[in-house]
Amino acid sequence: MALDEGSCCFNVLATRAVFSFIGFPAQPERHLYLHHDGYPTGAAWRLSQALRHAPSPSELLAGFLITQPGAVTLANAEEAGDAAYCYRVQLIAGREPTLELQCWRRLPAESSWIRRCGSMPLAAFIQRFLPGDAQSTVDC
Repeated sequence: MALDEGSCCFNVLATRAVFSFIGFPAQPERHLYLHHDGYPTGAAWRLSQALRHAPSPSELLAGFLITQPGAVTLANAEEAGDAAYCYRVQLIAGREPTLELQCWRRLPAESSWIRRCGSMPLAAFIQRFLPGDAQSTVDC
């Protein structure tokens, strides 16, 4: 089959991901599924955008919901059987709360998860996968 000039005949691959938020006020556990850009650079970008709407670590989940209106709420992380990445973002309570992140990857046609990184400060994750982002210098 010949393609005419200007035809668009290719598959766009989506990297699906689950973001689990643990320990946040009013919602101790929330799982969100996103259909694309779930690889670490995309996740770092999404989380840095959420931080711009979160003046304090405890407001990160609210910022994420604002910046990711297409996120689908799941009952649990296992509900997304086609997700390639799983991120666990935890609010560590204390006098000065912090944010920690862990990341797992599932290879195509596999059912088990492989740890990609963690547990690490969210700011370090953003700096690692999105270097030069202005928000990455914020203490999380």
